[in-house]
Amino acid sequence: MALRVCPLCEATCGLTMTIDGDQVTDIRGDSEDVFSHGYICPKGVALGELHADPNRLTQPMIRQVDGTLAPSTWDEAFDLIRERLGPILRDHGPSSVGLFLGNPNVHNLSGAFYLPAFIKALGTTQRFSASTVDQMPKQVACALMYGTALSVPVPDIDRTDYFLILGANPLVSNGSMMTAADFPGRLRELRRRKGRVVVVDPVRTRTAAASDEHLPIRPGTDALWLASLAHLVTQHTRLAAAEPWIDSAQWDQVTSGLADFSPEATAVFTGIDAAVTRRIAQELLDAPSAAVYGRMGTTTSGLTNNDAVTPMATLASWLIDIINIAIGSLDRPGGVMFALPVAGGPSTEGTPGTGHGVQIPGRRRTRVRELPSALGEFPASALAEEIDTPDPETGERIRAVFVIGGNPIVSTPNQDRLTFAFGQLDLLVSVDPYITATSRLADVILPVASPLTRPQHDVVFNNLAVRNQARYSPALLPIPDGEKDETEVVAQLAAIAAGIVSGEEPTAAQIDDLIAYTVAAQAGNDAASRAHGRSPEELLEAVAHRSGVDRILDLRIRSGPYGDGFGAYPDGLTLQHLIDTPHGIDLGLLQPRLPEVLRTPSRRIDVAPPVLLDALASASRLLASDSSPPRFTLVGRRQLRSNNSWMKGLPTLTGGSNIPTVLIHPDDASDLGVLDGADVTVSSATGSITLPATVRDDIAPGCLCIPHGWAKANVNALVDVEAIDALAGTAVLSGLAVDLTTARQRQPISVNRRYTS
Repeated sequence: MALRVCPLCEATCGLTMTIDGDQVTDIRGDSEDVFSHGYICPKGVALGELHADPNRLTQPMIRQVDGTLAPSTWDEAFDLIRERLGPILRDHGPSSVGLFLGNPNVHNLSGAFYLPAFIKALGTTQRFSASTVDQMPKQVACALMYGTALSVPVPDIDRTDYFLILGANPLVSNGSMMTAADFPGRLRELRRRKGRVVVVDPVRTRTAAASDEHLPIRPGTDALWLASLAHLVTQHTRLAAAEPWIDSAQWDQVTSGLADFSPEATAVFTGIDAAVTRRIAQELLDAPSAAVYGRMGTTTSGLTNNDAVTPMATLASWLIDIINIAIGSLDRPGGVMFALPVAGGPSTEGTPGTGHGVQIPGRRRTRVRELPSALGEFPASALAEEIDTPDPETGERIRAVFVIGGNPIVSTPNQDRLTFAFGQLDLLVSVDPYITATSRLADVILPVASPLTRPQHDVVFNNLAVRNQARYSPALLPIPDGEKDETEVVAQLAAIAAGIVSGEEPTAAQIDDLIAYTVAAQAGNDAASRAHGRSPEELLEAVAHRSGVDRILDLRIRSGPYGDGFGAYPDGLTLQHLIDTPHGIDLGLLQPRLPEVLRTPSRRIDVAPPVLLDALASASRLLASDSSPPRFTLVGRRQLRSNNSWMKGLPTLTGGSNIPTVLIHPDDASDLGVLDGADVTVSSATGSITLPATVRDDIAPGCLCIPHGWAKANVNALVDVEAIDALAGTAVLSGLAVDLTTARQRQPISVNRRYTS
């Protein structure tokens, strides 16, 4: 029996595997895992199929003269990249190269440790990722308030008495921006201790069906309803643990900005009765402990009213934290708390209690629309135009793109234009083990070996965990001859870029050594590190018996908040402790971290960032308009046996309910003559898709619900690149106006929507 932490989603469940030779014959949940306690979902069961999948690439592919892709050697693939990338960087500079990073990069050690070296070697600022069709607004709001993009307070679900969930379905997603292995078990425990769960969602999801109360809400109005809740609870503020770290003048600005958002004023927009809103606010205040949590329905939301779309995702994300602060839940057991990751993170580095904070909007701008960066990234919605629109004076544009662990043709807006734009590139490289809608367009595909051939430790998601713990899985199988680990691939790309820029190409091994030296130097220089004051040479000598990601991880653990400090803290942890404890080390319940967790210049929680007060004022002006929702409004949904655009061909995850359909309420179906299972066409101002209808009363009338991640029924075809949250650069995915016709009907004439920032 072999043990493995699942790398496929944020839950990070522990698995037991039976392996015969190089094949996985059985996968079960690890009942002794300190975090997941035996829970497993269908994606974890499919990990063996992923390893053995005959469609998984094992050698590079290169575009031929006739336009086809054909297998190549690794040397041929890297030589082609050198040949094409060199003139681009030398003649047009680093800004002519773009990067798109998919979210698999935060699920593995190579993404966390090696990608920064490649980005630095390229020198490009043209960075795009899946974050701007996902969680970026929450990270922006928290970075403004607490100082870093991973300073995100998570629900202390194991102790809370009242759990309010907006736009999230953790019984299906397994938790997101809330690493909560075995969420079903944690929810059962909450109910067993007489806790209360309330779900606010246009759809009666699996989580909503299991809750004590489900409140349907008009899509895109989450921020308005949250503002009403905040308006009510701030009148009875109980700041508790947060109070010493909040400036009273800033708090007064918040309460003043909320003055117009009475429940009566917002009810006409949200569809939630004012009396219900007042009751929920009082329940939050009266509960012994409470936590408010929002996810995709809030982080991709925009209000469509009178044919105008107002993105409101960052505003909604901020208001959730304002409510948690006002009811005294921040940094309090049973409320929302900050994890303390074993390998450290942005909230554990630097001087405790202070830092540089962030600038939002960012300093940099896209060339075409002058859209601001957010936390170092540009909006994914702007990628196509940055490629296909040359500067009118210089002719410059993005000429090469590296897509690493992503499928932007399926996962981001404007698939047709992006497909065309990728065809105009001088070089497109995809680091991906599959031929996807994106990689099939590449000049070079660089596949990485099976996840079972590499170590696993969740450096990123332990920053978001609902319980502090430390788990590590060694590689279970050797890398087959002819294949490469992702660290080798990314290190070689970094070496190629560094060689083009400097004139002398280092080896991949030298890049590996440079990364390790950089981590060791940071550990010695960081005042919060348990290795502070030690030389990098000394620290590297202590981990010289390790290599690759294990060497870097050992440095991070030993200098981190639980580490042995390379002997300075004899009872502290090392990587060897994790290796010797294969079911994991339980580090206990979340503990209060204020004020040391803060990394703001003010040394306080910045509860009233001016840009968010401005967004609140803009939202208040909407209240003066009439509520005029579109005939149909789009919302998304998660599927248990689907993981974004990944793994669509694995037998365990195909068929059954795991197909793209549009949910429609029976009353709407009756009005339009739509039958259950019949093909319908959903269209917007930007595109249309045809897919089967599922007629169910689980969805509110006037809403259409479509899952994401499907190439042949790509919901992103309905998303307009103009509808972008100004602070986070995130596309509006939830709350857009759409139309529906039966597949045989003539399509309605689309209208141009107006957008407000």
